[in-house]
Amino acid sequence: MANIDSLVIGPEVHDTLSVEQMTKIKKIFTTFSEVNPSTLEETISNFKRDLNPDNEIEIWLNMASTYENFVSTRPSKLDHDKKKEVYKLILIRSMMSADEAISQAKLTLLNDNEIKEILDNYDKPKQ
Repeated sequence: MANIDSLVIGPEVHDTLSVEQMTKIKKIFTTFSEVNPSTLEETISNFKRDLNPDNEIEIWLNMASTYENFVSTRPSKLDHDKKKEVYKLILIRSMMSADEAISQAKLTLLNDNEIKEILDNYDKPKQ
């Protein structure tokens, strides 16, 4: 398995993205803006680097839905560090199996029930 820190960013392969793609990317950016330091411009550029941005956008929309569902259903607001851990788990899960994600994420703030809820939501079929 590749180390996330050793990944090299490739060149942009798309000059432009459609209005629909841009709308979805802005939603993704807004959802994760509190836990991901990337600017909107960096986020757009990252999607332009994907050979198939539509597939990648769908993965990220699922991630955003999973994140929003978890954060919005907490009776009390989650602190920033816990939100970052939720994001980290979802991001890693998008690249590997649930078991591998749990192992790789080195979680310290989420309990087992919360981890299960997040991963179940990530894997739930979307309409």
